[in-house]
Amino acid sequence: MRADGKAASLPVLDVRAEARFLAGHAPGAVNIPLEELARRAHELPPKGSAVRLYDDDSARWKAAAEALRLRGYAVQPAALATDDLRECGPSRAALWQPSPFLVEALECIAAVAGPASLGGRALDIACGTGRDAVYLAMRDYEVDAVDRLPDALERAQDLARRSGVRLNTIQADLRREPVLPAERYDLVTVLRFLHRPLLPAIRECVAPGGFVVYETFHRRDAGRGRTGGPPRRICAALRQAASRPRHEPYPCQGSTRPVETRHTVADGELAAAFAGFEPILARDGVARGGRMFSQLLARRPR
Repeated sequence: MRADGKAASLPVLDVRAEARFLAGHAPGAVNIPLEELARRAHELPPKGSAVRLYDDDSARWKAAAEALRLRGYAVQPAALATDDLRECGPSRAALWQPSPFLVEALECIAAVAGPASLGGRALDIACGTGRDAVYLAMRDYEVDAVDRLPDALERAQDLARRSGVRLNTIQADLRREPVLPAERYDLVTVLRFLHRPLLPAIRECVAPGGFVVYETFHRRDAGRGRTGGPPRRICAALRQAASRPRHEPYPCQGSTRPVETRHTVADGELAAAFAGFEPILARDGVARGGRMFSQLLARRPR
């Protein structure tokens, strides 16, 4: 049975082994093998999205479907015939998405300063697993991606390689040493990270005429957060499906969300931190995905 209508427009996540995917897959399908699903969770679409899932092994399909549903995805079977697997080679598509505010901010920069203003040197602070840094590299920026966690930077580099771009990853703990090079970057992005002692250095590292894109949690988000990783049964399902030894568990990436007001900003706080910059977008209390954010896009005077 072939998928049609709205379901047919959903992306296909093919969880077969990479060698089998390379030998033949559906056009536009994305390959994240079942054995790598937990480690490459940052390559999945936003939680709550619907995906069509494919594997011709029913046990593997069920294990992947269970893990995805526990993560909050709506899973539909991708009923593919042999002649549907007509494309060979690496995947040419992606499921992951950058920050919606970053996408909006780049559109605003192009509108305000012209498309030629995009590109140049960019710094992504607290880059995590690299989605936003890779997106900037795909938009012709030369990106320095900074994070304190080496495993996050390894995943960022892996994502860049799979996306056909380059990142310069830098391991640094900017909480301990809040220092950045002065007037170096045409664009500085800080998304879901706040360390107030670092704010003066962020101001100074933006080159004259450059832009800062900042999004962090708003004060009304305080108390909504929780700490913890995905349920243990997600990783257990993947381990069982792949029959990995118990001493080689799949990494279950945890997440930490702000639970104190010191990790959030009040109305107008971001704009005040960049006083003297030209504000292009300045918002507080923006609701998205059940969270509350403050957002700022501002330009440093020449």
